[in-house]
Amino acid sequence: MITVEENMTESISKEEKALLVKGYTAMVLARTLDKKLVSAQRQGRIGFYTPMMGQEASQVGLSMALLPEDFVYGYYRDIGLLIYRGGSIEALLNQTMGNSADSARGRQMPSHLMDKSVNFFTVPSMVGANLTLAVGTAYAYKMRKRKGIVAATFGDGATSTPDFHASMNFASVYDVPVLFFCENNQWAISYPVEKQSKTDISEKARAYGIRGLKVDGNNLVDVYRTTRQAVESIRAGEGPILINAVSYRMGPHSTSDDPSKYRKDEISEGSDRDPLVVTEKLLISMKVMDEHLPQAIKSQAEKIVDSKFEESEKIPPASPEETFTDVYAEDSWMLQEERGDLL
Repeated sequence: MITVEENMTESISKEEKALLVKGYTAMVLARTLDKKLVSAQRQGRIGFYTPMMGQEASQVGLSMALLPEDFVYGYYRDIGLLIYRGGSIEALLNQTMGNSADSARGRQMPSHLMDKSVNFFTVPSMVGANLTLAVGTAYAYKMRKRKGIVAATFGDGATSTPDFHASMNFASVYDVPVLFFCENNQWAISYPVEKQSKTDISEKARAYGIRGLKVDGNNLVDVYRTTRQAVESIRAGEGPILINAVSYRMGPHSTSDDPSKYRKDEISEGSDRDPLVVTEKLLISMKVMDEHLPQAIKSQAEKIVDSKFEESEKIPPASPEETFTDVYAEDSWMLQEERGDLL
């Protein structure tokens, strides 16, 4: 694992400096948007949301290591990953609101992100279900000799599902170009990771004959450099890899959850272990950015988020007629009756 001290003393290229500033900017934008959506839900302006505060460095660090041709099967907290990848904030907001501009036409659950333009597949509701989709796509990449790899993200709770183990085994046996990236926020809703597994999640890779790595998920530089090396290995045909990025979910599992019922927060916003604070201090010490730049980035992020939220909120809801589209070429008599009852 690359340590903070090592990062502070080693030389860094102009290209990597620019990349890290872009990564920090994406982290700030993701945090700002995340807090806006939580606040909006509390105000009754949206119905449901799954916060991601505390996982920004893990998500953005992974995204920095990927290329446009790579395919991503994310999960419902991956705002930071999607933003850095170039995903549309408008599309994300429209999906969360379920309005008429939503590409899913308001029929998908909120926080089930998607963006075809950046190869980010629709998030499925079942925990761990995206892993089987990821290895299937990676197998297709291999069979078709297609350029790129597949990355699948998931929480620590997903490692307790059958889909996780089946996917790991398939990926190993068929040697497919897939990266398993565990955003280990240490809580599967209210269930702590130490009660799910007696061993570190990265060690689970050994049972399937693949490499497992552990990284500080609160440190953007650590995540990026470790993941970049893993991705390069997968691209070189050296087999799938599992990364355990250890962070901490600062907020609730969802806006329907009250974490004060089952824990006392180990990391709080603004503390020394907050990934934004860790990354900000590290990049300043590395002379990647000066002490004035973070505030400018934060002010700009607030303007962007407020503006785009207001625009999306003005878009009318999806029409009830959309309930009956995209399934059959021609309506059956049952659909005709249902349309008559609804409309």
